[in-house]
Amino acid sequence: MSGRPVIVVGAGGHGAVVADALLAEGRAVLGFVDPDSDAASGLPGLDLLGSDDSLDPQAGYDLANGIGGTGTGGGPDLRRRVQERLEALGFRFTGVRHPSAVVASHVAVADDVQLLARSVIQTGAWIGTGAIINTGVIIEHGCRIGPFAHCASGAILCGDVEIGEGSHIGAGAVIRQGVRLEAGVVVGAGAVVLDAGSGAGMLIGVPARRRGQA
Repeated sequence: MSGRPVIVVGAGGHGAVVADALLAEGRAVLGFVDPDSDAASGLPGLDLLGSDDSLDPQAGYDLANGIGGTGTGGGPDLRRRVQERLEALGFRFTGVRHPSAVVASHVAVADDVQLLARSVIQTGAWIGTGAIINTGVIIEHGCRIGPFAHCASGAILCGDVEIGEGSHIGAGAVIRQGVRLEAGVVVGAGAVVLDAGSGAGMLIGVPARRRGQA
């Protein structure tokens, strides 16, 4: 991660968390941009600077992706589209590693990954570009987290779990050791996934089943 100042793209709740983590790292945060000109600034003391049309790729700052992972935040598809569009214009996205995050040795983390407060990443893990590892998430040994996947607060991934690109692991969900989720899977909050099956879709319940299954 560079030491350049940062503008957070997205002034909602996730953007505020990202900005706060950047400040905790000692990074300079210039403010937020958001397509909604009436949006509130995501964090007291930081300004809403306008829409992303006001950004200048020559101005010497990095961007951080503050678009949330689900719901009104837009989800991984919107996160990816916005980030790839701005990268094509010459912007560079930075990641964040909150000072309370624990990262073991022999971990591969893409430069723009967000490791938020009290997350734990154990040895041999691999985390792809654009991924969010949210507050209190535990990623055990040998796990692989695909690009733009989101592990929501308190999720636990036991050893050697694979999470497909753009998947969402809900808050407090538990994924058993060795389970492999394909791209675009959504795991509901609090679910316990013992066997993922195949294909995209939503897994809910304890033990988790695909939505619509008895």
